[in-house]
Amino acid sequence: MIDYIREYKKYSSSYYVSEGIRTTAGVMIPLLVASYFGQLQTGVALALGAMCVGLTDNTGPIHHRINGMVAAILLIFFTTLLTGFIIRFPWMLAIFIAVMGFACSFVGVYGVRASNVGGAGVLIMVLSIDEQYDPARVIRNALLVSSGGLFYLTISLLLYRLRPYKLIQQALGDELLATATYLRTRAAFYQSSVDYTGTYQLLLEQQVQVHNKQNLAREMLFKTRDIVRESTHVSRIMMMIFLDSVDLFERIMTSQQDYRKLHEQADGSNLLPAFGAFIKRLAEEAESIGLALQEGKVSIPNPVLANELKSLEEQFIKVRAATMDDSNIEGFISMRHILDSLKDLYQRIETLHRYTSFDKKLGNDLNPQIQYDKFVSPSDFNLKLLTNNISIDSNIFRHSIRVSVSLLAGFFISRIFPFGHGYWILLTIVVILKPAYSLTKTRNIERLVGTFTGAVIGGMILWVITDNHVLLVIMIIGMVVAYSMIRLKYLVSVIAMTAYILIAFHFLKPGDFSEVLRDRLIDTFVGSVIAFITTIAIPPKWEHEQIQELIRNAIRANAKYFSFISKPFLGEHLSNLDYKLHRKEAFVQLANLSDAFQRMLNEPKRQQKKIQIIHQMVVSNHMLASHIATLSAYRKMAELFSIQKFRPIVDASLGHLESASDILSTEIHHLKSINSDENFAIREELKQLLQKRLQELAKGNLETATRKELSGLKSLVDQFEYINKISTELEKLSGKLVAA
Repeated sequence: MIDYIREYKKYSSSYYVSEGIRTTAGVMIPLLVASYFGQLQTGVALALGAMCVGLTDNTGPIHHRINGMVAAILLIFFTTLLTGFIIRFPWMLAIFIAVMGFACSFVGVYGVRASNVGGAGVLIMVLSIDEQYDPARVIRNALLVSSGGLFYLTISLLLYRLRPYKLIQQALGDELLATATYLRTRAAFYQSSVDYTGTYQLLLEQQVQVHNKQNLAREMLFKTRDIVRESTHVSRIMMMIFLDSVDLFERIMTSQQDYRKLHEQADGSNLLPAFGAFIKRLAEEAESIGLALQEGKVSIPNPVLANELKSLEEQFIKVRAATMDDSNIEGFISMRHILDSLKDLYQRIETLHRYTSFDKKLGNDLNPQIQYDKFVSPSDFNLKLLTNNISIDSNIFRHSIRVSVSLLAGFFISRIFPFGHGYWILLTIVVILKPAYSLTKTRNIERLVGTFTGAVIGGMILWVITDNHVLLVIMIIGMVVAYSMIRLKYLVSVIAMTAYILIAFHFLKPGDFSEVLRDRLIDTFVGSVIAFITTIAIPPKWEHEQIQELIRNAIRANAKYFSFISKPFLGEHLSNLDYKLHRKEAFVQLANLSDAFQRMLNEPKRQQKKIQIIHQMVVSNHMLASHIATLSAYRKMAELFSIQKFRPIVDASLGHLESASDILSTEIHHLKSINSDENFAIREELKQLLQKRLQELAKGNLETATRKELSGLKSLVDQFEYINKISTELEKLSGKLVAA
């Protein structure tokens, strides 16, 4: 029950619900007011304009939101105008539908917001093709639609001015909730029976989610001028929350170990399950912070957590004293560093707890020298990007053609077989077709299942409930759920949308709703079939055709990340800015690769070429980034071990990664001779230190200077060895990938 309550709180306090309520208010207020004064048709036109603009107002920097809404208002005005004037000429209308379908889809090259603006243009065109008006009425209708959009824009800006930080707080909370989920998944590695493949697969999916949410929060913070100028203590603290949350995520990744070897050496001690249980407690704490940020409350730290951490350390010391010998000493060294990582995570989470109070004193600690512009991508509209994608090799170009052809086919079918609401066919096509095959496939299934389920629910509601006031409340709730779930759980959104549409038609045309229900089901099925056929006839660019470049980008980004992290261990200076920039780039490229691989798994089996090799390379890149992140956590020890003996293993690892990148870029069709067992001098030094420590243990000496030196050096050498091993493996796999 507690889990269900917490999941409900995550949803109800999220920016998704804020978006849903905002869109519902923008749609319903003009509709209800106009209906009250007996101007229902006027209200419908205003509501359609508000809905179209509302769907472009996804969370982001405020000036991006304003630009998107203004562009949408202009687009829906001219689209409604042109559609109204040419609707009496079917062949001209057909050409217009095809051109609009292509153009409004093609603007998606500029990102999600531009794609949503284009979608608003197609949506208002589709909703306008069933009614013919005289010229004066066409102009009036276009003005009403754009006025509805302006009304929504006004509501959105008013809410922002009243609570300028609310959406950013919700985005930060959502990011921390995703980080908590990632942390909880990593706890699975410490259980007695571990599904390594399944856990790594889940981590890949969750890392994409964390990256996307971090990127949203980064854009909102770094591109909001008031926050970058640090105008208030609230904005400064939100910046600190974000920066610390990114560091927290990296620190979580630093727990990367050779888990199979660790279990072999430590399973008898019962320490690993204890570590896993404490990690879950930390995940709960991070989750409570995320919820507090979304709800605008102060999070309260768990008072017993410090005692649990102390008990865990005492248990470790007791077990180590009783069982450590030459067969498991390496496992205890690894567990000591896991314990140190847990202490660090605990301190970071405690700091985030304090930030939720938004105490003015906390806002004075922010470093004002951060160069925020370097961490966000420019959002200029480059004409070259548009022209470069006018090619059959461009996925967005193929998608635009597919939308254009599908809409044209749907238009002719709706005219040949008039089902009463032909625009639903086109509407189904618009919402189902996506650039990626996997998303189109998922949307198609969810649209069909959701429509049938929503129709049943809507029909039952209309059958059982006759009170119009109750039906109105249910309809509004359905709208909030539909608009808030559209980016979160599309199936739920379609169910709610179908149910509220049936109720809406009951108000517009009281009586038997079975005809509306029948038309809705038939048109959805026809639209889904058309979308499926055109996806097969004009296939997207399959992931196996482009994933090799994404693997190469991930390898190169990891190589740069590693080369910079290695600098302190070679006696070279590493600036904090360079470190964070290359960390961000590595995580971005890894998320892009993981996302593409997930899409590939949803494609037809015949298109999943070289899937096993690609899966190994995706997991290897993920593990490589984790070990580099772990190495970065040891930067403070660099002064103790800043010796040139590290250089050979660093150079060898970078050489393997560079070779892997070259193989993938030049498509060399033969395997290179790879030396996977270089004799690094640092290994001999570690071996000698280990022997010295074993002699001390034989004499009963536990806490010595050698222990600290061995613990530090072994931790560093282990990470360098892991990185070198994975780099060698990536080089071999690259050769297999291009030769397969």
